[in-house]
Amino acid sequence: MSRRFNIREIESSLRRFSREFAAINDRLAMRRETFTGLMADQIIEAYEFLNSLLDKGMDLFTPAGLNALLEMNHIVLCGSDKETRALYYQHLNETRKSFLKKIKPIKEWVLARQTSEDPFKLATGFYTRMLSHPQLFLEGNHRTGNILLNYLLVSRNTAPFVVSVETARLYLDLSGDIKFTDKDKSIDSMRMPGHRKRFAAFLKESVDTRYLE
Repeated sequence: MSRRFNIREIESSLRRFSREFAAINDRLAMRRETFTGLMADQIIEAYEFLNSLLDKGMDLFTPAGLNALLEMNHIVLCGSDKETRALYYQHLNETRKSFLKKIKPIKEWVLARQTSEDPFKLATGFYTRMLSHPQLFLEGNHRTGNILLNYLLVSRNTAPFVVSVETARLYLDLSGDIKFTDKDKSIDSMRMPGHRKRFAAFLKESVDTRYLE
């Protein structure tokens, strides 16, 4: 994997999204927590970490890569500063325990389709499995999930999707539909194919090569 994310363009998009988030939030089907400058900082740091993994050719869905996949969520939640990590030690430890219980079926699904599935269906399949209830991480599933689905897209030579002011409303509303679907309830599982179809179509229309170096 030689492709890398364009950190400057990602930062520019996230800063603008952060500045205009209040107005975006007013138009959502369900309001979200405020997207702060600190959240943007930590997402950017996570993309820098991901670039370092791409340089090494690491596959995040192999046993060796799972620690790096989990680290992505840790960075999104609290960055990599050691003192900050110490403050959140208990929460990060609980996150690890929860992650180890939930990642196996998601990992196996991805590995079985990683080289054969349409890239947008692959990324969507992963995203819906980690975001729907019960979620993969204790917190930060939307933010981490977007980074990881982009990892899957880029690993299949497809441009990534980074949330922007123009795409935010539809992205967040579609993600909300997925988040509040319970994968263990039969009535919700019947709705999931429709959620996946809409999200995959959205991804295909919204990826942008400017977010790649």
